[in-house]
Amino acid sequence: MEVKNSFWQDLKLKYMEWSEPVIKGVNISLFIVSIIALVSLILEYGFYISPSTQLILERLNVLIVLYYVLQYFVKLIFTPNKWYYVRHHWFESTLVAIILLKVTMVIHEIGLGKVGHYFTSLNVEALTQLSIVGAQIIIILSIISGAVRLNRRIASLKFHPAQTFILSFLIVILIGAALLLLPKAVAPGQTLSPLDALFTATSATCVTGLIVVDTGRHFSLLGQLIILTLIQIGGLGIMTISSFFALFFGRGMAIRERIMLQEMLNVDRLGAITRLLRGVILITFSVETIGAIILFLSWNQPHWTLWHRIYHSVFHSVSAFCNAGFSLNSDSLMSYAGNYAVVLTVAMLIIIGGLGFVVMIDLTRGKIFDYSDRRHRIHRLSVHSRLVLIITASLLTFGTIVFFFIEPFHGNWLYRLVQSFFCSVTARTAGFNTVNIGALTAPTALILMFLMFIGASPGSTGGGIKTTTLGVLIASFLSIIRGKSRIELFKKSLSFTILNRALVIFAFSITIVMASAFLLSLSEHTDLLTLLFEEISAFGTVGLSRGITPMLSSFGKWVIIFSMFIGRVGVLTLAFAITTPKEHLRVEYPIERNVMVG
Repeated sequence: MEVKNSFWQDLKLKYMEWSEPVIKGVNISLFIVSIIALVSLILEYGFYISPSTQLILERLNVLIVLYYVLQYFVKLIFTPNKWYYVRHHWFESTLVAIILLKVTMVIHEIGLGKVGHYFTSLNVEALTQLSIVGAQIIIILSIISGAVRLNRRIASLKFHPAQTFILSFLIVILIGAALLLLPKAVAPGQTLSPLDALFTATSATCVTGLIVVDTGRHFSLLGQLIILTLIQIGGLGIMTISSFFALFFGRGMAIRERIMLQEMLNVDRLGAITRLLRGVILITFSVETIGAIILFLSWNQPHWTLWHRIYHSVFHSVSAFCNAGFSLNSDSLMSYAGNYAVVLTVAMLIIIGGLGFVVMIDLTRGKIFDYSDRRHRIHRLSVHSRLVLIITASLLTFGTIVFFFIEPFHGNWLYRLVQSFFCSVTARTAGFNTVNIGALTAPTALILMFLMFIGASPGSTGGGIKTTTLGVLIASFLSIIRGKSRIELFKKSLSFTILNRALVIFAFSITIVMASAFLLSLSEHTDLLTLLFEEISAFGTVGLSRGITPMLSSFGKWVIIFSMFIGRVGVLTLAFAITTPKEHLRVEYPIERNVMVG
């Protein structure tokens, strides 16, 4: 009996000893197989390949899916707590169950012998196209699952959150540019230079909307879907999306991931990150879905098929909510200027997307950072939310009134009012246009530049210096002229740290815009107003143009690319990434009062 117990104990020790290296080895092999799967999908959908190569890739995809099942069971065998592993990796467990069910059905339908013959002969008919597409979907989902693990590795790197934020955008832009260079990403007969691919990927990821080629005509369906994906990722942020998938797959978030999201989403309380993250995703897809449904019912194009109506509705809804400004129409929304349902729906999507997720959640669910019982007390909006709403409403009203009286939009008073309102809305980092921007008068262009420079609100899908920055500067100005020693806002005192940040953002932004406009004036042969308009549009991630974007020189395109990138990540984030703030010994110096200003 003792010999038997000793045998099992030795076997258990060997099992525990081998479990960790085996699982590590399987994870490494899974990473390699995932790369092969990704290359296979890119070859199949991004390149023009022969039928025989197509069949080989289809078989490779099926083998990859079968390997996915094999590695799952190997890890399950060498995991001590198997039930915990199944629950913790419920998504992978569900995928494996689906794969096994599908394999069983296929074998039952065509027989085991024909399945084996499928892998040895290129002339045999494929199992079914549905099986191949199903295998590819499973591969894509497994790659997404792997990307969550990669996100955790990136978060574990000892970078400042600002550096990680910038790095994530750079990676997405470079991947997007590479995908747009695929032969099947452009329409037949069209070509795309590497610089134009980088420009388009940057514009989409930075939700700007400036274009060097016609999105609807120059890109194929694949290219347009790549752009749409970049817009969605750029609007939410890659770390936000990957962290949501981590929660969705049941893996949770590490402390460092939470700290990064706290910096990126401008949240004060670390404990509210999970609630905010779920709220961000829920609101985003809910609003985009509602917008797509309304647009689907509003297009006045009777010759469109059902697919065209659905696709145009989804594309423009996502583009509008993310304040991207990309359109499948060559003239943006100019053809629909008289279709008030389309114009006002897009305008509402732009406004909601530009408010900021914290404000949206504050409006819909109450104070997301307050965990106490709210059933017996009145909910009050936070100071941040009230400031955003007041500044946003004031700027929209100001822009609408000014445009209505100074710009001669031709039509009745209702048409002029709608166009004035939409111009005021789209200048808030959206980029759609219902009128010819290049034909607007100089006073209108100046007001547009003012609105574009301010942009949307913090934590939103838009750019610019942000509405709250303007609000803090106005509050500081009013406090100074009233002789007060502190900044007051809604019967609250603002920290001078907030004012300092607002001043830094404003000063840096002015410097970047003027420096970029100067560089553009060296390479581009057009008037200063047009160049300044283009630069502010790029920096504010707006996307409105007076028609010179496609005609920019290579140097001019690089200037606009950097402006779009800096405008999206934010000048303060860029400053933190460069300087990497560290804790220093605090030293208090004597106060000097004899410096005269003004």
